[in-house]
Amino acid sequence: MTNPADHGEYDSDWESIGRAAEDFARRVARDAGKFAERMEEHAGEFARDIARDWRRARRGYRHACQRAASAPEVRRVFEDIRTVVADVLDGVDELIERVFREPAPADDEEWVRLVVNRDVVCSGCARTIATGDEAHARRAAAGREFRCLSCGPPAPHASAG
Repeated sequence: MTNPADHGEYDSDWESIGRAAEDFARRVARDAGKFAERMEEHAGEFARDIARDWRRARRGYRHACQRAASAPEVRRVFEDIRTVVADVLDGVDELIERVFREPAPADDEEWVRLVVNRDVVCSGCARTIATGDEAHARRAAAGREFRCLSCGPPAPHASAG
């Protein structure tokens, strides 16, 4: 009796899955690049519009805008844009996680220190850990768990045996 692995049938299945995953990753990266280009175009157009309006504005209008503190308004607009971009990236993260989900670990995995790419909540103190902050994380049977640097990972259970 022959073993299918001797004929490379299993290898070709894994190679096919690998090629499909690489193709998927390339498409996502290409689309992310296109998205970034479009965002850059829109940001450039926005900056040109503001510059044009600022140049055309009368001196009194400029002074009124300066007194009205328009900088917080512009900052708010850019924060809104940042939120939209972060939501899109979170959606991509969730899609990739769903597509390539590994079976849930039987035991909780080890804690690792990382930089979070979205706002998460500390499971120790319930404080929000902002995007770009460092935190401790692990995969658990119940899902991902995060802890802020102040709380740190919990001490391992001494009753292992």
